[in-house]
Amino acid sequence: MTDNVYSTICPGCNFGCGLYIRENGALEVDFRKSSPANAGKLCRFGMSLPKIFAPIRPMVDGKETTLEEAAKEAAKRISASKGSVGFLSLGNTTSEELLAIQKIAESSLYTGMVAGLPEDTYQTLNIGIPYSEIEAAKHIVLFMDPYEQYPLIVRRLLFAKNKGAKISAVWWKDLPLADENIRPLDVSKLALSKDSLIIADYNPLSDTEQVKSVLALAKNAGARITFLKPFANSTGAYLMAKGIKQKSISQLVEDINNGAIKTLFCLESDPSALFPSETLAKLSNLIIQAGQQPSSKANIVIANEPLYKKKGTLINNEGRAQSLGCAGTDGLDALGIIAGAKFDFDTLNESVKKAIGITTVDEFTIPKYDRPAYGAIQASIKSLDTKTALVSVYNPFMWSGLADDNDFVELNQRSVQALKLMKGATVKISSNGSAIEKKFRVAPVQDNILLAGKRFGIEKGIITPVELSR
Repeated sequence: MTDNVYSTICPGCNFGCGLYIRENGALEVDFRKSSPANAGKLCRFGMSLPKIFAPIRPMVDGKETTLEEAAKEAAKRISASKGSVGFLSLGNTTSEELLAIQKIAESSLYTGMVAGLPEDTYQTLNIGIPYSEIEAAKHIVLFMDPYEQYPLIVRRLLFAKNKGAKISAVWWKDLPLADENIRPLDVSKLALSKDSLIIADYNPLSDTEQVKSVLALAKNAGARITFLKPFANSTGAYLMAKGIKQKSISQLVEDINNGAIKTLFCLESDPSALFPSETLAKLSNLIIQAGQQPSSKANIVIANEPLYKKKGTLINNEGRAQSLGCAGTDGLDALGIIAGAKFDFDTLNESVKKAIGITTVDEFTIPKYDRPAYGAIQASIKSLDTKTALVSVYNPFMWSGLADDNDFVELNQRSVQALKLMKGATVKISSNGSAIEKKFRVAPVQDNILLAGKRFGIEKGIITPVELSR
């Protein structure tokens, strides 16, 4: 293998898809058939990686500088803002860097955890089951759209179906591979047993009550459950942070809004996908350390190497440890400048292996994890408090701020006819005092629901009350 080819992991989600990145004038994506998570297959996001890894430059207040100078200036502003600094890390970098930022952040670390969930469910939420168990399941229940959110899971689902598995979908629109489609508000029609396997989505913007209700369904039926997650190292972020104090995204938004946080440092995490623009505008300093161009306008950009050049360890949704296998430590060195003390990679790497109980990082072996039972959960299914709602379906393109062709909404034929929409026209969507016009596509969606795989700027949570017109 030549020096311009990197064996790496896709940063689109926590599925853990292996691939090659080739630097050949322009970046190219090559398949890696030996990867146990995806066996060489990639979704359209994985094939779009050259767009994500566009060149990024270190910047301070709009002026280009060096990585070292950007990190030094970040260190000064963090020190000057002591007591009002927050550190955000969602898990889109190596486990070694995640350990480093914990040492810097102390009690001001904000992660992708969702507020209000019982602590005894954290292990269940954050470490999924081996994909082979999905293929062997007899009854699979989907509480998400695999085509839009985690495309590589579809192959596993089809394999299970070909072996006789029944697939139920509890979703806002009919899914082609499902044997039965149930709407989320009609979940009482779902029949579960100990042979059922529930697959759901868990992300920083997940609705707490929805997550609780899915956990309660699994608990009451004795069914297995696994949550798919965004960000390449979401599982690693949880495992590295076990036992330390961390805060939720909703707490960070509150802390910024009330002025408790004035300076925000983001490690390989783009806050524009998480926070309203009016919240980010309240910050005195936004510092982003990343290997890909952030969507948010930052006061300081510490441009380290992209993920595919990093040295370090990722842990996928199965709990499988994966080595990036490259030599880049610019990101870790920049964190050392901010900390005022250099971080030793080998020491951090040993801590990573100790945290997951392994002696060697081997992507073909899944470590054994404890799966403790969790207690009874009180949850209630929310009704729609509005006639029409926009439902956001979060996907890798949205989390990465990458331009996509999903700049439309989906609604059913009855809604199109009621609005008297013509082919090629747009639908006007009004909410929160704002209005936008979007293209639409007819799909088997629930009445009075619009589905969107792209953020439009009018959303207030996953489900947003809206009014439609033409």
